Amino acid sequence: MVRLIDIAQRAGVSQGTVSAVLSGRGRNIRVSKEKAEKIRSIAREMNYIPNFSAKMLSGQSSHTLGVLIDSEDVAVRFEQLAAIDRAAERHGYRLLIAETHANAEKQLLNYRTLLQYGVDGVICHANCVHESLRHEKNVVLYGAEEFEGIPSVYYDIEAGYREALDHFRQEGRVRPALAFFGATCHDSIRARYRAFRNLEPEFSGGLHVMEKKGDTAAMDLRSAVEQLTSQQILPRKIDAVILQNDLLALALLFELQRRGIRVPEDVSIVGQDNAAFCCCTRPALSTIDSNLDGLGNAVMELMLERLEHPERPIRSIGVPTWLVQRETTLASKNKER
Repeated sequence: MVRLIDIAQRAGVSQGTVSAVLSGRGRNIRVSKEKAEKIRSIAREMNYIPNFSAKMLSGQSSHTLGVLIDSEDVAVRFEQLAAIDRAAERHGYRLLIAETHANAEKQLLNYRTLLQYGVDGVICHANCVHESLRHEKNVVLYGAEEFEGIPSVYYDIEAGYREALDHFRQEGRVRPALAFFGATCHDSIRARYRAFRNLEPEFSGGLHVMEKKGDTAAMDLRSAVEQLTSQQILPRKIDAVILQNDLLALALLFELQRRGIRVPEDVSIVGQDNAAFCCCTRPALSTIDSNLDGLGNAVMELMLERLEHPERPIRSIGVPTWLVQRETTLASKNKER
């Protein structure tokens, strides 16, 4: 087992300095950022594992955070988790993960289980939220919506939509639409719908919403996109579409190409999440970047605030999103971010 003295000898510092840095008390001693990062790097290299039980008995912070995720949710949730993990590591925290799937009672049970393992606080995705969490001082939510009464981080979808719609207007599009699949019980669907509708007064031609109901996990995407195209896009003469994620944008791109409809000459397409494959399609997919690193940093900012200053008023942070212009929208003078 790796000991603090082993790390101290490698780093050329005292055991007390190592203990202070790894326990999070480094802010109260004179140690440079470079030296603290060197100590944490050596600890990771040597696979140092802190004794959580000893820390709990002594009343110290375990420097561990619990995270409640929905393992049946979309893939971008795991990218968000990775971003939170990166931000947590920069602050000297580790993550302990538990699962909850659209079940508030299970969420509360697993929250309490994480506390039994000595976590300092719990980060939770907000598809569903148990009312009891409103009374806890060490909980931060993240997702697509601000949540009343609990500190929350949400990505500002409206900012990205406004940029996409402004671009459509520059292209001369007159019938832009939002297409989403699934039920509005999910926070991401509700937020997309609301953000799109909030922008309607800014566009004189009006905005159109195309909805395909059903469970996206069990949905045949090809059939669903075929129906969307034949029943809504073509009859309503839609000439620009924002879809709820990049996978659906890719499916629509293939369907329009199959029908001989040119993208972007006839129809512009914008996805969401800026998945890695967006650069590999032909034409390459324009998309809205969800600002994963910004979300991870904001989650840790709120969590540290709750842990260190629980008396402060509850607040939320909106993380901006933006349009990444590629080939499924017409070229403009604006540079791609």
